[in-house]
Amino acid sequence: MAVVYNTVINQGANWFINFQYKQPATITNITGNGTTVTFTADNNFFGGQTVNISGVLPSQYNFQAATIAGVSGSNFTVTNPATGIYISGGIATVPVNLTGYTAALQIRSLPEDPVAVLSLATGGNGITIPTPTNGTVEVAASAAQTRAIIPGTYYYDIEITSQGGIVYRLAQGQVVVSAEVTR
Repeated sequence: MAVVYNTVINQGANWFINFQYKQPATITNITGNGTTVTFTADNNFFGGQTVNISGVLPSQYNFQAATIAGVSGSNFTVTNPATGIYISGGIATVPVNLTGYTAALQIRSLPEDPVAVLSLATGGNGITIPTPTNGTVEVAASAAQTRAIIPGTYYYDIEITSQGGIVYRLAQGQVVVSAEVTR
């Protein structure tokens, strides 16, 4: 399921936006023994991945950029001294490795419009995946490209395609192009 993210392009200015593709897992239990924290969540994580944990009560189990020490079945562990009784909640996310993926972004007046006002893609046309293992897709449009877009509200999406041809919609939403005044 794609994230809905609305954004603004300033006509006649360079436009940069980054997206990160993450795999989520819902946490159902947590135990901490003062050295290691074990999370129970149906996941496909592996040791060494960087994980973010949010939405957990108690909050001492919410981590940013923790390294997964080990995985066993539906459990994964993080080295951390946190302890406490798990109450509820929690999502764990890790970046998806985008090695071999391509990406494309299009902006249109309406989703069904046959003509895109801006088309960007990997392969030297405005989209890069500079470090595939961190799941980040970087998008850039030049000032000349944004100057060619008439101010108004548009629709966009960005899709990534695996080496096997599976297409995932990373994000979608509206783009407001604000008019350039200074020329």
